[in-house]
Amino acid sequence: MAMRAVQTAAARSRSVLVLLALACLPRMTQGIHFELQGRTQKCLGEQVERNDLVIGKFSNTENRQLTVTVTDQMGIQLFSKTAPKGRYSITANRDGEHVTCIFNTENVPVMVEFEIKMGIGAKDYSGIAEKDSLKPLELELLRLEDIIKYIQDEFVRMETNEREQSALNASTNSRVFWLSIFSMFCVVGINAAQIYFLLQYFKDKRLKDA
Repeated sequence: MAMRAVQTAAARSRSVLVLLALACLPRMTQGIHFELQGRTQKCLGEQVERNDLVIGKFSNTENRQLTVTVTDQMGIQLFSKTAPKGRYSITANRDGEHVTCIFNTENVPVMVEFEIKMGIGAKDYSGIAEKDSLKPLELELLRLEDIIKYIQDEFVRMETNEREQSALNASTNSRVFWLSIFSMFCVVGINAAQIYFLLQYFKDKRLKDA
């Protein structure tokens, strides 16, 4: 009885840890549905990190032909397919926005269903458990380990971005400072030149009048 109570408490603690870790994560799975008019296109952009796995699924209730393309921030096409429904799986080669465009190839409106999974959300834990014969507890610990690693990587990225932004601000402030100094010297020089020419003008005029 005591052993069972300890196991139950441990299981609850692990569940709480998983929920807390998940609460720190952005949404890794997004599903939407929308109406797409005939011969029109809708594009959706997602910020993706390098080496992230991205899985997308698309379909439509009318079983009409859709053309789906995926491009990275450089405009390189990573996926293209024309079908009533389908699935794609890509691994990002670089950081940045990846854009999925869905085009209705027919003249009638359709209701499109689209789902995208990224990073941890795209990882097939059930397949891993079946392949490696993992127990539920081991699978839960693996998932928790991945979540913690993802959070750590996010903190590293945030710190790196902050350092880069600070360096950029420092460089910008330095340039603005020296530009201000240069502008001040230019203004002083122009005023000195004006005073000099005015003095010369009045001096020459006085000599002529004399």
